[in-house]
Amino acid sequence: MGKERIKLGREGEERAEKFLLSKGYKIIERNFKTSFGEIDLIAYWRKVLVFIEVRTRTSYNFGRPEESISEEKKKKISRVASLYLKAKKLNGVDCRFDVVALVLDREKGVKIKLIENAFQLC
Repeated sequence: MGKERIKLGREGEERAEKFLLSKGYKIIERNFKTSFGEIDLIAYWRKVLVFIEVRTRTSYNFGRPEESISEEKKKKISRVASLYLKAKKLNGVDCRFDVVALVLDREKGVKIKLIENAFQLC
């Protein structure tokens, strides 16, 4: 991944975190990694554990950010989430998968969209 993409992704995650905090989310993990993949943010929203995928783009030229999450990516996130739940002994906890889609357009400004329950555990 190029340096610009990494920088853009990091900026998107920081903006997403601030946005989620303003919505009442309590962030408990950032960039949770396993050998299977990574979850950008893990948070509680009320009593629900939320696994959050952040997608950032600079324009809509190649579609909306949330459209870039493939079925394979959803499976990876699900697998990592299952490992997280097992490692933290959180059996039976209510959880869901949200997506924060950002467009960071230097001329038109920032657009942030929260998609709750974006997909189900695979």
